[in-house]
Amino acid sequence: MRLRRGLALAAGIAVVVLLLVALAAAVLMQPRQLARIALGSVGDALGLDIGFEGEVRYRLRGTPLLEVHDVVARAPGGGEPLLRAGRVLVSLPWSTLRDRGAPLVLERIELDAPVLELARLQAWLAGRPPGAGRLPTLSDGIGVRDGRLLGEGWTLAGLDLDVALFAEGQPVAAGARGILELAAPLRVDFDLRLAATRPANGTGVSARGKVQIHGANWRLPAFVAASGPLRFDDGVLRVAPLKLGMSAEYRGGGEPLRFTLGAHGPLRLRDGIWTLVPAAIALRGKDLIPDVDAHGRFAFGDALLLELDGAMPAWPATWPALPAPLGTSTSPLAATLVYAGARDASDPVGLHLRRDGAQAVAGLRIADVLTWMDAAATGSPLPPLHARASAPRIEIAGAVLEGVEVELEPGDAP
Repeated sequence: MRLRRGLALAAGIAVVVLLLVALAAAVLMQPRQLARIALGSVGDALGLDIGFEGEVRYRLRGTPLLEVHDVVARAPGGGEPLLRAGRVLVSLPWSTLRDRGAPLVLERIELDAPVLELARLQAWLAGRPPGAGRLPTLSDGIGVRDGRLLGEGWTLAGLDLDVALFAEGQPVAAGARGILELAAPLRVDFDLRLAATRPANGTGVSARGKVQIHGANWRLPAFVAASGPLRFDDGVLRVAPLKLGMSAEYRGGGEPLRFTLGAHGPLRLRDGIWTLVPAAIALRGKDLIPDVDAHGRFAFGDALLLELDGAMPAWPATWPALPAPLGTSTSPLAATLVYAGARDASDPVGLHLRRDGAQAVAGLRIADVLTWMDAAATGSPLPPLHARASAPRIEIAGAVLEGVEVELEPGDAP
């Protein structure tokens, strides 16, 4: 009798256990419940509240695969979302689902049409304690399609990003393509290879590849290489120092104009304003583009600021000839350039040139000068600018003039 009762009790316990397992499996097999578990694991690791409003699909054979639509990520406590995505695909092992307290290990994350608010991202990062949370591991990397990064007065659009492997302490390599939209009609198409020594604050990062800058009636294809240590502290993004090199070709209505440009200095992004202060600039040109070495400062936000002081080692042979003795002097020309105005550089630029006691102060618009450069072979030999020049002495056709002052207006030509 006791044996029968024991067997009956054991059978009853087995039935209860099997029932509980079946119920747990039924709950887990619900797509929306599985999505909450998986996104909850990712959110816990990143310190974000991740929710969704759209359709959910999943696959449990082999490595679990979860596809969720209309995903929203917020900083803890609610508020406006810092990230929205039309579709998120997460591939993760069973161990991640079983133990949400363990370090987050995933195979791959894919995002379609994500929209990231940079200012909200910076505010969230600034509010996290140093070293908060471990980075997730993605053995098969990250894929982004048609992403958008919204900055203050600029947008990264059509962003495609492919990261092969993402793991703490490991090098990161990625490909990035898209469009940087600035003040219309100015935009920059890019196709770059990105690299970082590891995913950590202060790590060395680099970007190499092709860009093409588009204006209203011109374009500037270039190959760029940039590198420097990347840090984010107290709401400020820094690459200090930034090392930038660019080999480019200006293409307007005339012959292409080739040049190389180098820049060095601390790049910062704070409160929606990009700055490079102090900045060192080296320009090496051909034909109408001069050689220039300069230093100064650059800022880009609601407006554009550029201030440079430097020197031209020689007056370009393709520019209008200077009278003697200025034209035969071997002294470098001191140059100061100042711009403060619209972000599309459409406002006047101030230029001050000096050599051997002579000087010229000019005001010009970049678009007008670019048009003049395109037509330099057939148009006016003088650039379209307002200028006032003075020299202690010049020689013209054998005559010597002293205390010379000249004013030039657009359209003036000999």
